[in-house]
Amino acid sequence: FIITLIYFQNIRKMAQKIMIRFLKLILLIAIPVIVYANSLQNTFVYDDVFTITDNYFIRDWGNLPHLFTSEYFKSSGEATYRPVVTISYFIDYSIWHLNPLGFHLTNVLLHTTSVLLIYFLLTTFIKDKVVPFLTGVLFALHPILTEAVNGISYREDILAVIFFLCSIFSYIQSNRNPNKYAFLYPISLLSYLIALFSKEMAITLPFIILLFDWVFNCSATIKKNAIKYYLGFILVSIFYLSIRFIWLYNPVEKQIVHPDNSFLTSIFTMPKIFCAYIKLLFFPISLNADYIITHTKNPLAVTFIVSSAFLSVVGIITYRFYYYSKSLFFLSLWFYITLLPTMNIVPIANIMAERYLYLPSIGFFAILAYIPIKIWRRLYLLISEKGLYKKSFADEIINFTTCKPVLITTSLLILILTIPYSISTIKRNRVWINPLVFWSKTIEMSPRSSRAHNNLGMIYNNKGKIDLAIREFQTAVSIESDPEFHHNLGMAYQKKGMKVEALQEYNRVLAVNPNSSFTYNNIGNILIDYGRIDEGVSKFKEAIRLKPNYYDAHFNLGLAYYKKNLFDASINEFKLAIHYEPDRAKAHHCLGMVYANKGMLDKAIVEMEEAIRVKPDYAEACKNLGIIYMEYKKNTEKALYYLNEFLRLDPNNKDADNIKKTVEKLK
Repeated sequence: FIITLIYFQNIRKMAQKIMIRFLKLILLIAIPVIVYANSLQNTFVYDDVFTITDNYFIRDWGNLPHLFTSEYFKSSGEATYRPVVTISYFIDYSIWHLNPLGFHLTNVLLHTTSVLLIYFLLTTFIKDKVVPFLTGVLFALHPILTEAVNGISYREDILAVIFFLCSIFSYIQSNRNPNKYAFLYPISLLSYLIALFSKEMAITLPFIILLFDWVFNCSATIKKNAIKYYLGFILVSIFYLSIRFIWLYNPVEKQIVHPDNSFLTSIFTMPKIFCAYIKLLFFPISLNADYIITHTKNPLAVTFIVSSAFLSVVGIITYRFYYYSKSLFFLSLWFYITLLPTMNIVPIANIMAERYLYLPSIGFFAILAYIPIKIWRRLYLLISEKGLYKKSFADEIINFTTCKPVLITTSLLILILTIPYSISTIKRNRVWINPLVFWSKTIEMSPRSSRAHNNLGMIYNNKGKIDLAIREFQTAVSIESDPEFHHNLGMAYQKKGMKVEALQEYNRVLAVNPNSSFTYNNIGNILIDYGRIDEGVSKFKEAIRLKPNYYDAHFNLGLAYYKKNLFDASINEFKLAIHYEPDRAKAHHCLGMVYANKGMLDKAIVEMEEAIRVKPDYAEACKNLGIIYMEYKKNTEKALYYLNEFLRLDPNNKDADNIKKTVEKLK
């Protein structure tokens, strides 16, 4: 009977453990989904324009081979070689096309995957099972990570972390299960390679693995793993670096330099940024998409001295962690090591960005979860030793694997403390709802952000508010004389009919960046307006040489050839434009017009009907299709239908009166 009772008691405890573990997993899935649910209504924002909405490359799986050639940089919208994230865009576009909800849903699911992987990884070396759970909760809902989750183009950070964690987890399990070495070790290497091709920050993984063995294992393990494990990671790193900086290096990166073109300025500025990151992790207020950092140019600056003193204190605390807790020591070094690639040793475009904390913050959140739990345990041990409670009761309090009211109360109390983080995250998601709100808010936080003024100008330009656009572009140029800003200012001038001023801005662009396909295309349009068609054609061809899949350049070249009565050449260019952007009704209509001029009426009808299918309110296409049916096909019924559609869609058109008379005659 006693044996039976013990047996069932053990079963009960085991069931409790399974139940608690299951509940933790449910919460770790539910929390990120809940706090990021309102991000699903957001549109494409920030760099999503280049990587998604205007990126024809991801719309055709036939372009996939270009991932492995230098064409990648011309077509993908990426400045550095990150094919894994581009493949994820291919997949999303094939499912969702340009519905932003699907892309945001993918990001939320990937972020949730990161949360679960963090939990599973931390349970492999942290004995206290509450710490991995609370770390996952903090990572799931902390506002500092909203940039990585809301920005589709910053999915690269999430993907890199997912495969980074998979690689480390597989490595640890391979060490602990030698019989699974042949299976787990290749998975670890492959995951590391995929992480590298998601984002460069994953290059720190071999250092984290070496650190893990140094902290948690003996020197004999390090010697044993040198050939068995470390060599593989070194070879993968060499392979990646060879591709990244030799075989598939983007020459545009040469334009990225240190602040004030000085490495010393970077050295003196980065301690201040490091301290700013720590402050944001503790107090995630005044979050911003574009931090304007004043450069520190000498070691006697107050900011450098104060920041260095603070970092010295942090270094001493980290050193003390080594003797107090190996886990805390490892997690502290995780934070420093994984943050190192963002410290501008190799120049990066943005010297400070919230998304850079996606990987380093894992170490920080684990420490943030670990210390309160440790203090709580010590407190109750002290109470128990003083005899305030019976020893057995204290044991039960300290044992977090038992489902006692005190455990539930404490866990709920800690979770309640995360509510302000959750509210802040949900509010921050709303800032990403559309580009106008996003960039207006960014300018509010950083009035001297040239990028924010430029991007707000683009929004006004697309809405037809040209004067407001010009004002924003002029502000951007006054802050920073960037070729992109001059190009956009020229574009706004061109829309307003200020062609001389537009050409001046475009020439400033080409003086700095002679490889701007967009600028050549716009200059071509101005030359066409001036009647200099041959010169315009040469500019369009140059734009296509620089960007072969450039829809606008192919379309404009097709129009130029049409004006020169070079119908065959015009047809070829319109076909190429449709190939790269099949849902552009205007290209189908123009191709139909060229076919009609060549007497190829059946093909003309097919293209014009396709234009109307793509854009049902395309009045001009209805008019021309009606005329073709009337004059050439002698199909009165269809002619009347399309001409009446034209009158319905555009009753105030200058041709409306003549079309009405034609309709009366046909009737």
